Amino acid sequence: MYSKEENRLLRQEFWTTFDKYTQYYEKKNGAPIKWMLYKTGIKGLELKFDMAAQTIKVCIELNHKNEERRFSMLVFLDTYRSIINQGFDPEPIWNDDLLTDSNKTVAQVYLEKKGLNFHNRDHWPAIFEFMASNMLRLQTNLQNILPLLQEEFGR
Repeated sequence: MYSKEENRLLRQEFWTTFDKYTQYYEKKNGAPIKWMLYKTGIKGLELKFDMAAQTIKVCIELNHKNEERRFSMLVFLDTYRSIINQGFDPEPIWNDDLLTDSNKTVAQVYLEKKGLNFHNRDHWPAIFEFMASNMLRLQTNLQNILPLLQEEFGR
């Protein structure tokens, strides 16, 4: 087990190394990558990387406090499911009622990879590849419909 401080330092090293990997990935793909994450222009709509004990996820998360608004956003996204799912095999998982570790109900569209643990540095190359390639595709697909989402749900 790791102490809080060891875990914090490991996470810091992980994200610093992932940033370096992203720079490599940019060169590999021939285009700069700017992660959108929280900068969607829509309150309660975020892209997230998530690391649990043995599962890595990339997701679109709908976490608006107002349940009706969150549901409306999900229904709207579902209308464009074929665009969001484009290029993925298997397709992303759609979960409209997920309870987070902090007891918050959210909706997520996500891809996950089981059996990888960020505490194991030997897993980092596979984690980085999974996170970068899938988040880039998820972000690109979302950007294709983002103007419509912003028009409907903009801040």
